Amino acid sequence: MEAVTTPALCGCFDNVEKLYYGDVQMLFGNRYNSLFLKRLHDTDNNELSVFIAKSKEVNPSLNSIEDEKTSELLSKTMQLVPDDTQMYRVHFENYIMYQGRNESYAYDDDCIGVGQGLIVFEKSKLLDYVNSVIDIPLAIDMQRKNKLQHYGIYTLNNIIDVITFHEPIIEKVTQIV
Repeated sequence: MEAVTTPALCGCFDNVEKLYYGDVQMLFGNRYNSLFLKRLHDTDNNELSVFIAKSKEVNPSLNSIEDEKTSELLSKTMQLVPDDTQMYRVHFENYIMYQGRNESYAYDDDCIGVGQGLIVFEKSKLLDYVNSVIDIPLAIDMQRKNKLQHYGIYTLNNIIDVITFHEPIIEKVTQIV
């Protein structure tokens, strides 16, 4: 699958259909843009698709709140919800392993990575671990061609970690299939 790379300074991704993981920092790199996990799909060919949506702010519904002070306090806040007009598919054509974690219990203090929301890790406990559980001769052969990478997709409530030799492709989608 051929991907269109976009110059990092472009800043306009609305007309781009496919991106590489490293090209999306202007799209997902804002600390105010939270992501939502919409769907995770694993195939029998070791392909993984993670569907995510950017967030948007909406006024919270105050209809069911009877307490006046609580209602007044909440009226000054905004609620984050998935923006279904900003959905993306992060597709890994071949992965070594992946895991899903509840972000409330995640601890990544000694990880070194680049990005926010979509992160490429240079060092992580998961990379250390995977080397102890994969076929070493196969891994050495693959490393001649590509470096083993740890990609993290950090959403509200979920973290998806993927170990692979291949960079994923990101596509903007209008619906999740």
